Amino acid sequence: MKAGSFGRGKWVFVDWRGIAPGYGTAWGGAVTDGFCMPEGVELKVHRPTLDLTPVIVRDADKPWEAYGIDNGVFLADGGRFRCWYLTLYPTGEARWRVANRLAYAESDDGVTWRKPVLNLREFNGSKANNLTGVTGAYPSQYGTVFKDPSAPPEARYKMVAPGGKFGLCGAYSADGLMFTSCAEPILPANHTDTDNTAWFNPERGVYSVYTRQAHGNKSQRRAVNRSETADFAHFPPSEPVIDVNPLDPPDWDYYNNAFLPWPGAVDAYLMRLAVYKRNSDTVEMHLAVSRDEKLWYRPEGRAPWIHTGDEFPMRFQSIYSCGGFLPTAAGEWSLYFTLWDMGHNELDARLDRLNPMLVRGRIREDGFMSLSAEGHGQFWTVPFEWRCDRLRLNARTRHSGCVKCEVIEVEKAGVVGASATAGKAAQGFSLDDCDAISGDHIDREVTWKGAADLSRFKGREVQLRFSLFKADLYALKF
Repeated sequence: MKAGSFGRGKWVFVDWRGIAPGYGTAWGGAVTDGFCMPEGVELKVHRPTLDLTPVIVRDADKPWEAYGIDNGVFLADGGRFRCWYLTLYPTGEARWRVANRLAYAESDDGVTWRKPVLNLREFNGSKANNLTGVTGAYPSQYGTVFKDPSAPPEARYKMVAPGGKFGLCGAYSADGLMFTSCAEPILPANHTDTDNTAWFNPERGVYSVYTRQAHGNKSQRRAVNRSETADFAHFPPSEPVIDVNPLDPPDWDYYNNAFLPWPGAVDAYLMRLAVYKRNSDTVEMHLAVSRDEKLWYRPEGRAPWIHTGDEFPMRFQSIYSCGGFLPTAAGEWSLYFTLWDMGHNELDARLDRLNPMLVRGRIREDGFMSLSAEGHGQFWTVPFEWRCDRLRLNARTRHSGCVKCEVIEVEKAGVVGASATAGKAAQGFSLDDCDAISGDHIDREVTWKGAADLSRFKGREVQLRFSLFKADLYALKF
């Protein structure tokens, strides 16, 4: 498993990459305990805690919110929290009776939100509203917004939006409120009528966009495509990255993807997939992870990350994840979800009873997944070049649990079989020397008899050995 980025930045455990596979059988059949063998540890998925108090609510005096509030995108930006959300209101048409507009809200804490009057877009003859505006050749009614750190000030904010028969459209803005559409669709012949997500990868200097697709199969089951470019105005044809698993029931589709680069982490990406079940007409939330944005998998298989049913005091039929996240407290990230008390296709028949709820979920910083031990466990990392001065951890232990680390200087990198060894702990940096870490820590420095300086290993190839007892290890911070 490729793990070339291991040892720099923040490493999180979306899979087993970075963990040495070990060796359990000596060449020739000699009796051996093996070496570097991970044991007693597992990858564990964690869930947010949902608060069913709506955070952005429909206002009766705002006709553009007449049917409620739908999904949004949340962004921490310039010392404030910002949200672009969809509103629902009647069209008066016989077929498509619900329309959307993109509205804007701000908050200081991620819980209480205000809707400033923007005076940008006319609705029912007045601009006294909080609706964002789009001008240009392809003005969109709604879309998903992201911030582009590479762009000049006048194009710092970007939007991707469904363009119907025109394909996927793009727009840019200086303030994230008034947008100008690109001269042409950014991804032609790419029909999609739901949330699409995009971001700029500063390390690689490219944009990625994720769209919902119905591929050329006769069942027309929806899935997720991706396209990448260095020029936001022109994307090549998209390619599938998450198609329905052959083991999924035949009535499942993937709807909104809610893509999110794992904040601050190296080579880690998330999707909070809305899985639509056609037979029951319900939508559940599944977690998908990736190291490269191309190869994705669902760590819980067919099990939902957040499901409808008994975990809520009232039964919800559909759950969608909003885009983005907010760091709302020390060690806490807030995610946002839209909950519907009706099936996906019931909406049009029950316009008088629409009641979507946009709610907040709280999760530990880096708390989507962990490498965990219920009892005693240990693992070795792959050999890597040491580049830093300190090692820090995000970890939580249960009563009487602890985490320890050992630094091993690699002598025979890449050797397997009878000649292979696990290497020896560097003097002063063994498990016995390590000061046990217990309790709950978001950013705890690892020390050996009180010493934390690891600069002596710079430029040298090392391995780390971890001993876990009743512990969840969420992140290594180099």
